[in-house]
Amino acid sequence: MQEHEDKLHPVRFCGRVLKDAEMNYHPAEKEVLALLLVLKVCYTQLVGKSIRVYTRFSTLEWVHKSKTLFGRATQFAVLLSPWHLVFERVKENDCAFAQLLQAGLTNFVDLDKSLASVAPQSKGSPNVRLDPHLLYARLPTSYSGHVLSFDGSAKTEKHGGYGSCSWILWKLPEWTIVIAASAYLETTTVNLAEYAGMNNGVSAALGLAITDLVIVGDSRLTIQQSLGVIACRKETLMAQLNHHRELVAKLRSVKYLHAIREFNAAADSLASETLESKVSAVTTSEARIAEPD
Repeated sequence: MQEHEDKLHPVRFCGRVLKDAEMNYHPAEKEVLALLLVLKVCYTQLVGKSIRVYTRFSTLEWVHKSKTLFGRATQFAVLLSPWHLVFERVKENDCAFAQLLQAGLTNFVDLDKSLASVAPQSKGSPNVRLDPHLLYARLPTSYSGHVLSFDGSAKTEKHGGYGSCSWILWKLPEWTIVIAASAYLETTTVNLAEYAGMNNGVSAALGLAITDLVIVGDSRLTIQQSLGVIACRKETLMAQLNHHRELVAKLRSVKYLHAIREFNAAADSLASETLESKVSAVTTSEARIAEPD
């Protein structure tokens, strides 16, 4: 639930893994897919109502109103035609939009009870419906403990891709670096690289006898699959997810936070450098990690 004008409103988060044929879609087309998914999942709540849609691109409004369409846009237009949609352009890092998403949400330290399912899992469904507050929880400035930030990158080539991953363990509130490392991956994808960074980081934390961990990353898929909010159907990712669950089962407590890339710059920098150099490394210089972009 989210408070707005002294009233509590239900909040629903939706997501799915892209099909193989959709992987190369333009980000604007992926936004159309996301909108169609929301309209399908929340049909009973939305049918017959005017819906305000916040989007980074002008494509959605064009598809919804244009009479000169072609290709996939025609199919999208047909599916959107029954709905009354009002579009508003926003920038990805728009502070006001970020505040809109987070307004009225409680800090994650008060959300332990939110881990319980708020709706029973439907028969045969791989999804677990968790309190959506968990997805946009925030780390309070007074927090004391260990935080793991991770990242993964990949380059696709004609005969296979290669990539890199990174992980950094921090001790808060001083933001002291416990360990910072990166690894070159000979064969991988972006999502596999993200999982590798996260799992290597958890393994490093366990090796240092850390029992309570907050995991922060800019990969929405990795974070939400770990939470059980979206399904994991690809066998390669499922193997990584199962390995992750085995690792975190050894911790006393674990929490997840999704952050935009700008707030994950240290891990992103390590992964990018390793992607270019193709050399794994352990970084011990705290000043190096703290460098601004």
